[in-house]
Amino acid sequence: MAPALPATHQAFGLNWNFSFDFSPFCAASADTLADVVVELGVLPAVSPDARPAGPLRQVCPGTVRFGMPGVAKLLVSEGRHILVEPHPDGSEQALNLLLMGTASALLLLQRGVLPLHASGILTPRGAALIVGHSGAGKSTALGALLRRGYPMVCDDLAAIRFDHAGVPQVCPGVPLYKLWADSAEALGVATSNLPRVRDELSKYMVPADHQLLDRPVPIYAVYQLSAENLPEPRLEAKRDARKFNVLLDHTWQKLTVKGLGLQAKHFHQATLLANAVRVMALRRPEAGGIDVDRVAALIEADFLG
Repeated sequence: MAPALPATHQAFGLNWNFSFDFSPFCAASADTLADVVVELGVLPAVSPDARPAGPLRQVCPGTVRFGMPGVAKLLVSEGRHILVEPHPDGSEQALNLLLMGTASALLLLQRGVLPLHASGILTPRGAALIVGHSGAGKSTALGALLRRGYPMVCDDLAAIRFDHAGVPQVCPGVPLYKLWADSAEALGVATSNLPRVRDELSKYMVPADHQLLDRPVPIYAVYQLSAENLPEPRLEAKRDARKFNVLLDHTWQKLTVKGLGLQAKHFHQATLLANAVRVMALRRPEAGGIDVDRVAALIEADFLG
């Protein structure tokens, strides 16, 4: 067994050891040992036993290999190790996104943690998570709620664990959230000195370290945000199987769940979560973009009501 290494970072309820500079995660507490080791190297050849599990992705028992052309190839193993082979001309920012997004979600799955594609804040009743497909406005709604003074739990990836009684809790994520230029302008966030998510996109990484929660918290509600052909935003409760389907639909890396042989565990976790929390559909008008204040007000009125 490899010797334990000191932790350099913490995120998603885990302590991480990075062999290279990695600024997105928070610094680890002193004298803490790492749960996860991330290092640079050359990936081994694809195993003949590997099975496809989505675009540019292969799965073997205990390992997932994936990559992004022009950025990096990564191998995530046993929920404990991530090997990174960067492209020589790859963007550091793009690699950071892979590590704090897809790679972290795959590693959480391997460790038995449910990864939801969600942003979240802490409310007086517990965590409120906002799920939605890309472009729905999760991070924009998060930014509006942070502006109202609520502490941040996570952006884009929510790591959900269950205590001994089956109560779901979400662990703090990364002290960053992402905003498109128009959303940043609507929220009064200056972007001139912020890094872009990718050079070709007008989407920015916004630091939120002063607002990030520092402990796991129980989950009160999940809000499913979607853009539809409506005249005004609507909020309605999901019930029974529809609650369960929302959680299945917004699991990070859900195509890989089957390849890892985790269907039964995933089903059980989604059932526990659906039975424990309030699930609400927040349907906003598609035309004209997201009305950040109206959406935030509807979410806030629901969890304060």
